[in-house]
Amino acid sequence: MWELFKQFGVSARVGLVCGLLGGLLGAVVGIAAAPVAGSIFVGFMLVILLGGMWMGFGPQIKRNRLVSRGVRTRATLLAISETGVTVQQNYGLAKLQLRVEPPDGGEPYEVTTKTLINRFDIPSFQPGAVLEVVVDPKDRSKVAVV
Repeated sequence: MWELFKQFGVSARVGLVCGLLGGLLGAVVGIAAAPVAGSIFVGFMLVILLGGMWMGFGPQIKRNRLVSRGVRTRATLLAISETGVTVQQNYGLAKLQLRVEPPDGGEPYEVTTKTLINRFDIPSFQPGAVLEVVVDPKDRSKVAVV
C-alpha cells in the first residue's frame, strides 16, 4: 500500500491524509457522543471504507507485488479484445491472450490477462507482437505486462 501511496501526487497525498484525519476525528466524536451506537456505526463505516479501498486499489497492489517479485520473460500476443473499461479517458483495459515462453526454457503455454493500455500505445499491441511480461514463479497463470 505504501508503494501505491508514493505514486500519488502531492495534492492527492494531502487530500488522502486530511480525509483520513477528518474521518478519525468524526469516529472519535461519534463514539464519545454515543458509545454503543457510535462504535457500531464506526465499525460499519470502516468495513465499507476498507472494502472500497481494496476494490479500487487491490488490483494495482497485486500487480505491483507481481512486478517486484516475479520473473521476467517474453510472451507473444495471440489476441486482444476490449473490456469496455476506460480509466482517466486515456487508458483502456484490454484482455490479452498470450503465449508465454517460460524463463527456464520449458514448454510455452497460453494465459489470459488484463492490462491497461494507453490509447497511444495501441499500435504496439497487435497479434504477433512480442511483449515483456512478469510471471509469478509460484503460479505461472499470474502474468503482468511490463
